[in-house]
Amino acid sequence: MEHAVPPGLDPNVTQREIVIEADAETLEKMRKEGHAKVRDNVFTIYCDEGANLGGDDSAPPPLAYFCTALAF
Repeated sequence: MEHAVPPGLDPNVTQREIVIEADAETLEKMRKEGHAKVRDNVFTIYCDEGANLGGDDSAPPPLAYFCTALAF
C-alpha cells in the first residue's frame, strides 16, 4: 500500500532530520525561561509552579507543556 505524501513535502525525500536546540534558565523562585531553536526560529517558553510548590503560578507548569506535547 502506497502512502500519500502530504502537500508541500518533496516525495523524493525519504529521510528527514529534525534538529532542536534547547536551553533553560531560572528567573526567580520556580519561574523558568526556556528557548527552543528550530531551524532559524527561536521560541521563548516560560513555566512556573503553583504557590503550593513555591512558585507564583505566572505560567503553566512544566508538566502542562509535556502533556500538551503528547496531545499533538
